[in-house]
Formats: sequence, structure tokens, C-alpha cells
Amino acid sequence: MTTAPAAAAEVIEQRSLVAQIKLVSKLLRKRFDERARAVALSEGAGWGEALTQAQWRALATIYLNAGCTQKELAERLEIGAVATGQTIDRLERLQWITRSSDPGDRRVNRLHVTDTALPILERLGVFADREHYFADVGLPPEKLAQLTALLDEVIENLSA
Repeated sequence: MTTAPAAAAEVIEQRSLVAQIKLVSKLLRKRFDERARAVALSEGAGWGEALTQAQWRALATIYLNAGCTQKELAERLEIGAVATGQTIDRLERLQWITRSSDPGDRRVNRLHVTDTALPILERLGVFADREHYFADVGLPPEKLAQLTALLDEVIENLSA
């Protein structure tokens, strides 16, 4: 008879690459959400209390992808156009983002974070490093570089 910890270890060993990547993504989002919730609680009745998970993620994503469109934001967040529009409207009302017209296509708006949002982003830890704002995964730099290189290969192979 297999003990529970041994059975759990066996399941972990059998995870596919896709399952591992999904789990890492989920855990990174969870870590960010916990940080955002802690910031909201420390602010009391301030900004964070009114923000949803989607709004925190959208604000950080707009900062990290300055000038993205609403459609691009929806794709990155993997949410629908209506939910994205509502999130953008809320962040704009808070004066944390602005919409600016795209010079090449007047039907398109580009999204940018305002200076008002910078203290919030700083508290959320987004400024630490644009490429690695979630990089505190407990790996030494050389292993993280190796993992990143391998994942880049996977991405390139899947994109071909």
C-alpha cells in the first residue's frame, strides 16, 4: 500500500510540461494577489480595498506593456473584451491609467499608467525588475537563466 506522501510525490513526477507551466503561472498569480491584498490591508480604506484581482493584474500588465491596446490587454490577461473594458474604465476613473489615440489608427487607444499609479505599483513590487518582477522563485541566477533559456526554446518551437 502506498502512503499519501509517496503517492503525491508520484503524481508530481508525472506532471506534464504543460501542467507544470500552468501550475507555475497559477502560483505566481497567487503570490502577486497575496502581495496586493497585503498592500490593500495596510492601506486601510484606501485604494486597494476597492480593487479586484483583475484590476491589480491589469494595472501591472499595462505598466509592464506600456502602450498596449485593450485587445492586447485582454489577450494577456486571458479575459473577455467586456470585462477588460470594465476594468479599464475603473482604472481610468481612479486616474491610474490613460487612454491615448494611436497615431496610425484613430479607432485604437493605447493604454498607459499615470504617475498617480506609480506608488501603488511600487507597493505591489512591480518595479523590482521589469523582466523578473515575479522572479523570486528560489532558484540561483544560473539555474533561472537555464530554465528561461529552455522555456524560450519551447516557446519558439510552439510558435513555429
